[in-house]
Amino acid sequence: MSDGQRGVLAVGDATIDLYPADGSSITPGSRFAWHVGGTATNAARWAASLGCEAGLVTNLGSDVMGELAARHLADGPVDTTHVTRVDAPSPLTLYVPTEDGDRWNAWVAGSCYGFTPPADPASLVAPYERVHLEGVTLPPAVNQTAVRRLAEAAAERGTRVSVDLNGRANQWDTPDAYRQALRDVLGRCDLIFAGTDDLAVADVDRTPAGVLELLPSDHSATVFVTDGPEETTALTVADGAIAERVTATPPSTTVATTAGAGDAFAGAVLAALDDGVSDLEELAAIGNAAGAAAVATIGPFDADGADLTGGLF
Repeated sequence: MSDGQRGVLAVGDATIDLYPADGSSITPGSRFAWHVGGTATNAARWAASLGCEAGLVTNLGSDVMGELAARHLADGPVDTTHVTRVDAPSPLTLYVPTEDGDRWNAWVAGSCYGFTPPADPASLVAPYERVHLEGVTLPPAVNQTAVRRLAEAAAERGTRVSVDLNGRANQWDTPDAYRQALRDVLGRCDLIFAGTDDLAVADVDRTPAGVLELLPSDHSATVFVTDGPEETTALTVADGAIAERVTATPPSTTVATTAGAGDAFAGAVLAALDDGVSDLEELAAIGNAAGAAAVATIGPFDADGADLTGGLF
């Protein structure tokens, strides 16, 4: 880190998430509640709500939902200086409760999904201690080249780089294409968040060994492998080998929906690191606590303005 650098810049997506207002199945005449979501947006809001200076790079649409989302984010703790209004519809996602869990429908084709590549990536990332990237913007049709350039610029300027793998099977023609896109970025990252579902999309072992397959053979990083309510595994990787490994079990909670758990985990860990927390087991516990809070309610857990530090760090 260089003198004067501070906080986290989250780069990625924003979506308008729709939920049945009463949490029941969708029928003619159903009413819906809307929330601002998206992986990067969720992570930035969590980090900011836990006291970290957090900025957001994303697109919002020119429609009425984009206008409402822009106002909502501007009223929160995240710096929205680099949020771009794009002359396109906002991406919509619809939460559909089912008997065996839930599913999501998404409408992103023709929308403003992703972020607007900066003209000067180095100048964008230079003020920040860390830039946090999201795997959902890695497909070539979204922001693959821009993500890679941001990672390169950050590493060259002394800004740390983190990435949440966020693997989505419907975004990739083959696991190999996803693996290659990840490898183009992971070599620049010192902090990696991987869910076991992400590793399955990459067709590697759903374990820390699978993450090592994606890293350069001599790479060093801190890695968190999450698996829903099962144990989280936290690793320190040094020169391609596991130097430290701990596990932490998420707290018990009643799960309303699993949406946003990984984003909350990442945002809370980013805030804790910014606050000086370095113990691997403590960081995993902090991430687990945030993830558990996020899944306890239908709709994203809104940490804006809430005093969560007593329960996390």
